[in-house]
Amino acid sequence: MMTRQNDPGEAIGGQRPRASRWGLYLPLFLLVLVVAGWSAFWFVARHLVNQRLDQEIAEASARGDVWTCADRILGGYPFRLELRCSDVTLARLSTAGVTRLSTGPLLAIGQPHTPHHVIVQAKGPLRAELADGARVEARWELMEASRRTRGGALERLSIEARKPVVTIAGPPARNDAPAPTVATLSFAALEAHVRRNPTRPDADRARDLFIRGSQLASGELDALFGDANPSDVDMQATMTMADMLEKGLTPVAIEAWRAALGMVEVTRFTFKKGIKQFDARGQLQLDAEKRLAGRIEPSIANIDQFAGLRLRGGAMDLASALSGRAQPADPSGLRPLPAIDIRGGRVFLGPIRLPLPPLQPLY
Repeated sequence: MMTRQNDPGEAIGGQRPRASRWGLYLPLFLLVLVVAGWSAFWFVARHLVNQRLDQEIAEASARGDVWTCADRILGGYPFRLELRCSDVTLARLSTAGVTRLSTGPLLAIGQPHTPHHVIVQAKGPLRAELADGARVEARWELMEASRRTRGGALERLSIEARKPVVTIAGPPARNDAPAPTVATLSFAALEAHVRRNPTRPDADRARDLFIRGSQLASGELDALFGDANPSDVDMQATMTMADMLEKGLTPVAIEAWRAALGMVEVTRFTFKKGIKQFDARGQLQLDAEKRLAGRIEPSIANIDQFAGLRLRGGAMDLASALSGRAQPADPSGLRPLPAIDIRGGRVFLGPIRLPLPPLQPLY
C-alpha cells in the first residue's frame, strides 16, 4: 500500500511556512548603513578641517601674520566640503610697518576623500595696503585657483582670472590729498602656475613658475614704447629653495631663503606689443646686504623708442656688438643687448654703470 509523500513546500497539517521578508529589507538596511557611515565620515572630515584651519591661523600668528575669515562657515554636506568667508583679511607686521590685505567674499571647495586638492573661487576685489601707504586693488569677472599638495608640500598651484584690472596708487600726499594713481593694468586673461620641478634634484627644492597675460592694456606702457597696441606677456622661471616661502613672504622666511642660497632662474621672459618684442633671461638672488642682485641678458626686436629715447641706427649696432652674443641672421629678428648686471646695489649695462639711485635692502 502506497503512502502520500509530504510536499517539501507544504507544512505538516496542510499549511505552508510563512516566506521570510528579510530579502525585501536588506537593500534598505544596507543603504541606511552606507548613509550613516558616509555622514559620520563627512562630519569627522569637517571637524579635522576646522582643526587644521585653526592650527594654520595660530601658526601664521606666531610668524606675525594675523589672518581672519569673517563669518566663517564650513558646510557642503553630503558630498563636498565648502568653506565660505564674507572676507579674508591679513595684517602683517614687519620692520617697515603693517601691511594689510583683503580678498572680499571667498569660497573654498574640497572633497572629504581628496583633502589634498582644493578649488578656490574669489569675487574680489583684492585690496592691498603696503606699509608706506601705497595701495593695490585688483578686480575681475571671474577668478579661480586650484591647489594640490602631496605629503603636506605644495605640488601644484594654478590661478586663472578673466578680465582682471589692477590699479596701483602711490602713498598719500602729506596734505591728506587722495593718493595719485601710478599705473592701471588690464588683461583679457591672466594665469599663473606653480609646480614642483620634476627634473631638478630634491636638494634644490625647486618650483617652476609660469605666468601668461594676454591683451595687456596700459597707458603707462603705451607712453614708454610709443605704441598703443595691446601687449602679451609670457614668463617661465625656476626658484630653488622655494618651499621656504610657501608659508608667506615674511622677512624671516625671505632671510632663510637667502641664507640657503635661494635663486630665481628666468629661463624665458617675452613681452610683445604689436610688432615690438622684448626677451630676457637670467638669474636673480639677494646679496649679503639683502639687496637684489643678478644678471639679465635682454634682446629686443622692432623697438625704436623707449621713454622718449630713439633706439636705432649706429647706437643699436654698437650696443648689440658690445653684448658679446651672436647676432641674428635676420635683421628684423631679436637683437641682443649688453647684459644688465646688478651687483653691490648698483645697476650696470655692460661695463657702464647706470645713473640710478643705489638699491636698498628689501626687508
